[in-house]
Amino acid sequence: MNLDSISQELDRLYVFEISRYIERCDELKKSGFKIYRNSDGQHKVVLAGQGTQSTHKAKRQPESREAVNDKKENIFIRARKKIKRSIDNFKAIVGFIKFLRDNQNNDRMY
Repeated sequence: MNLDSISQELDRLYVFEISRYIERCDELKKSGFKIYRNSDGQHKVVLAGQGTQSTHKAKRQPESREAVNDKKENIFIRARKKIKRSIDNFKAIVGFIKFLRDNQNNDRMY
């Protein structure tokens, strides 16, 4: 069987025979395949280690790489970082408001 026919088989099983679909996916994964499914229920089957890389993934920005690494960290570390970012954002907003107020007061003096 080629990969396209396996994909079509999984598409059909996903819609009509979900229990058989799960069994078939397990068989394929044990055989060394990776299975991808989009939100429409269409499948793509590739050999493990030969995954597809879209241009979007290849051109990731450093911020998104940090987000991927964050998911590997402990939940408490992620929570601490999120709180720290929130506090830094709040300080920046307060500093901006003070800057505007000072400029407004300086304009009134002249």
